[in-house]
Amino acid sequence: MKKMLFVLSILFCFGAVLWAKAGDTMYVNVEEAELKSGTGFFAAGAGFLPYGAKVTILQESGKWIEVKSLDNSKVSGWLPASSLTKKKILADDSLNRVSASADELALAGKGFSAEVEALYTTESNAAIYRMVDDIESTPIDKSGLLEFIQHGKLSDGSRGEK
Repeated sequence: MKKMLFVLSILFCFGAVLWAKAGDTMYVNVEEAELKSGTGFFAAGAGFLPYGAKVTILQESGKWIEVKSLDNSKVSGWLPASSLTKKKILADDSLNRVSASADELALAGKGFSAEVEALYTTESNAAIYRMVDDIESTPIDKSGLLEFIQHGKLSDGSRGEK
């Protein structure tokens, strides 16, 4: 047990060294990232960045990272750390004439390949993923969500919001 804790602590420290710091360059790894004016879910929107957008890190606060677009220095704000990767994302491969939609690129960035996708297209799994697609496409009103959270006395995730 002690050996396992030791190994986990070393992995944690090693991972922390690899994480973002001010001045690093990272890439948006979600289809469209909504920049926020602060570090809370309900912070006001500050713009959007597309999949593959190149950003520079300004600062980090918990699970949030403040970034500035390298394509447009007027675009900056906070993103969840999970929306960023250090891996360079190439959305245009004109040499090999490869074409893919933003959805396909986002899935590929998450490890989906033609083989993995084929596993999910069986009849038994198709119904499950249709339900997931339906849920993901349901718009959620943020003011209604906040009211629900407050009424249920749940944490609204905005602690530390700037």
